[in-house]
Amino acid sequence: MKLLLIGLDGVRIDVAVPSAIPANPAFAEPHHPADPRFAAEPAPADRPEMLQDPSPAAPTLARLIRGGLIAPVWMTPPTDSGPGWSNLLTGTTHEENNVWWNEFVGHRLAECPDVLSRVFFANPKARTYAAATWEALLGSFGPVIQRRIDQQRTGQHKVFIPRDFTRGCVSADLEVRSHACQVLNHEGPDAAFVYFEGVDEAGHRDGAASPGYRSAIGEVDEHVRALVKAVAERHEALDEQWLVTVTTDHGHKPEGGHGEDEVDVRRSFLILHSFGRPLELPVRFLADGLPKALYSHEVTPLLLELLGVTGGAWHPEHEVGLTIDIPSVGPTRNLAFEW
Repeated sequence: MKLLLIGLDGVRIDVAVPSAIPANPAFAEPHHPADPRFAAEPAPADRPEMLQDPSPAAPTLARLIRGGLIAPVWMTPPTDSGPGWSNLLTGTTHEENNVWWNEFVGHRLAECPDVLSRVFFANPKARTYAAATWEALLGSFGPVIQRRIDQQRTGQHKVFIPRDFTRGCVSADLEVRSHACQVLNHEGPDAAFVYFEGVDEAGHRDGAASPGYRSAIGEVDEHVRALVKAVAERHEALDEQWLVTVTTDHGHKPEGGHGEDEVDVRRSFLILHSFGRPLELPVRFLADGLPKALYSHEVTPLLLELLGVTGGAWHPEHEVGLTIDIPSVGPTRNLAFEW
């Protein structure tokens, strides 16, 4: 089975597909506590009210859910994109990858292979692909998705970062969509990650309570539809089996912004939709027939298990690669270190 993992930055599922929230009680409250250092400030007196529209802003996501399933995912604060995507894509916690902010100061991502790399390490014949509007995921800072230059030279790993930001993330997302559809449809990589940033940009600019935020979800949902169409055509023509998955790293406050421990900011999701093979979650991820809530670092291990990817093991009698390091405790929140 091939994997298409779609990352949508900053999407609130209660706006994208409102019916998903009452359908599973695990969406109501986080299933693990937050670090007090990242507690939210009191809500502003002029906080806007969320738009009450029961129709889905993301009809493609709604269709994927109807033909598949959706599992709640609760992000662990700080709910910024750097920590969020590092946890989701590598299957490690903040303490393990040491990513606490978008600056990636002192990160350990080299020791935390991402989901695409894990697929390749399990089978060196596998071809992987990643495209993202936010360069930090693929190029600068981390990157969260390892570059694997040798595999890029042989054509087994392809990376795409857009350059057209003339309309901000709107034009960049379109460039990502175009390139990703071409690669998915004509090359059919074994595992792919495609990321869109437009919703997060709208959330920061207009707030989650705005028509602009809802409109941005609709635009990105159309990008998702194009990607799903590309792999659905491969399934139809070549009988390939595909697992299409969609997730987000955080929500947005009604007035815009994220990073703290509000429920609407911590609430994420994992949509799973299969082409060619019945989709069944392992029993341990179910409760009363519904998907249990996941930690963000459980997403990658679950996807690998569904794909049948197993990791290698090495037990030498000498201590090659032994790590001796200072424990990761995260930022102190001491204002003396803020400049």
